[in-house]
Amino acid sequence: MDQPDQSYMFASLKRPHSEQLLQGLQLLRQDHELCDIVLRVGDAKIHAHKVVLASISPYFKAMFTGNMSEKETSEVEFQCIDETALQAIVEYAYTGTVLITQETVESLLPAANLLQVKLVLKECCSFLESQLDAGNCIGISRFAETYGCHDLCLAASKFICENFEEVVTEETVFYALESWIKYDVTERQQHLAQLLHCVRLPLLSVKFLTRLYEANHLIRDDHACKHLLNEALKYHFMPEHRLSYQTVLSAQPRCAPKVLLAIGGKAGLFATLESMEMYFPQTDSWIGLAPLSVPRYEFGVAVLDQKVYVVGGIATHLRQGISYRRHESTVESWDPESNTWTSVERMAECRSTLGVVVLTGELYALGGYDGQYYLQSVEKYVPKLKEWQPVAPMTKSRSCFATAVLDGMVYAIGGYGPAHMNSVERYDPGKDAWEMVAPMADKRINFGVGVMLGFIFVVGGHNGVSHLSSIERYDPHQNQWTACRPMNEPRTGVGSAIVDNYLYVVGGHSGSSYLNTVQRYDPISDSWSDSSGMMYCRCNFGLTAL
Repeated sequence: MDQPDQSYMFASLKRPHSEQLLQGLQLLRQDHELCDIVLRVGDAKIHAHKVVLASISPYFKAMFTGNMSEKETSEVEFQCIDETALQAIVEYAYTGTVLITQETVESLLPAANLLQVKLVLKECCSFLESQLDAGNCIGISRFAETYGCHDLCLAASKFICENFEEVVTEETVFYALESWIKYDVTERQQHLAQLLHCVRLPLLSVKFLTRLYEANHLIRDDHACKHLLNEALKYHFMPEHRLSYQTVLSAQPRCAPKVLLAIGGKAGLFATLESMEMYFPQTDSWIGLAPLSVPRYEFGVAVLDQKVYVVGGIATHLRQGISYRRHESTVESWDPESNTWTSVERMAECRSTLGVVVLTGELYALGGYDGQYYLQSVEKYVPKLKEWQPVAPMTKSRSCFATAVLDGMVYAIGGYGPAHMNSVERYDPGKDAWEMVAPMADKRINFGVGVMLGFIFVVGGHNGVSHLSSIERYDPHQNQWTACRPMNEPRTGVGSAIVDNYLYVVGGHSGSSYLNTVQRYDPISDSWSDSSGMMYCRCNFGLTAL
């Protein structure tokens, strides 16, 4: 039987039709054809079509279809909208696109809010949320509150709470104290010196401290207060003074990390671990926690937004009952509230024996080894965008090295690539560039690192000849390394982290055996003490403070 001919066809041409319609309207606007409204801001005149503006803005719809006087006029003047912002919104009406930058968002969001252009308003809020950092979160919170952006206000408030120590600067603490004293100077001035002890004066800038001498008579006229300021200035001008007990106390974080996390690693030649354990310094004890999704070692670890990130490394997988190892680009994050691991966006490259640090709310992955090549490339993870972005590469290829952040700079220290190195370079995010600084006294791979009291400490590792017990301290102001008292035993593949201005050195390999032992270094007394050992021996594992 013959099939009947199809007598009709429904063609869905929404997308090309929409694009053609917008392009046609835009051409008409640009040529000032069929335009029936002029928006005037200052000396600028923006030609448009009422129907187009009304279609994207309830504000314009009410203006052009209601009982307002503008319904019958061909020109409307705006007094309280930025010219560039209004131009951008009209452009959006005809193209469906809008450029949002740090320079334009402050005027664009209020304009979108006033004109009720909800999609542009939403994108402005999303952009500002992606830009949140310790320096702008309070301003963004107030900005969002002013314009009724509830979700953005909540996001900014959450950021402030989660990063409170970084957000609330020591200048803010001082001003709060000063305001309290000035409210009733006669009665309260007697408490100034006592309360000034509660301000971490060494964390104030030299400029700020100097200005206190010059402009604050309450400080200048009090001998005890002047002494405190002198001690704070010594912190900046005399680096060796930072190791005094009194200075350590006055610069110590109010909410210092209280626990250590030891993750994964190797416990033998063929024994790769997925287990994780937590150490409590107060009780000198360890407990087990949720394991990684796969056994993993030679990875990077860091804490970002109160979550622990495990990055790259070598993971052990099973395929048809056969175990194999693979250099990874995968990333997992651990949530301490739920004690669960979650997969995160992969890096652009596979990396083991890499360096990982956090700087201004972004996670940096540096160098490493991909199974074939030693890497000098660098990439960073931007949590708000959920993507990895390239960063200027290091000047040298490095694996089995250490990374640290000090004074807003990222340091890449020692390593192998493909020879043992003692060289050190640092990255300036403002310039997106690297520069070499003073080298360590000894070459090191698979060693520990920690930052405290304005110094970088490196410890242990291997120099190509022997396992090391030595420790060195870098002073960025002097650009030099100084030897400190060595550990009680050599170890390589160690984990290290700072808790309460102590450097904990954990696990590793002594040259003859895998270790679970823990040593603690006190920079004030330049001495070592023992702490309780881990539940498992671990080498080439991840250790971080939380």
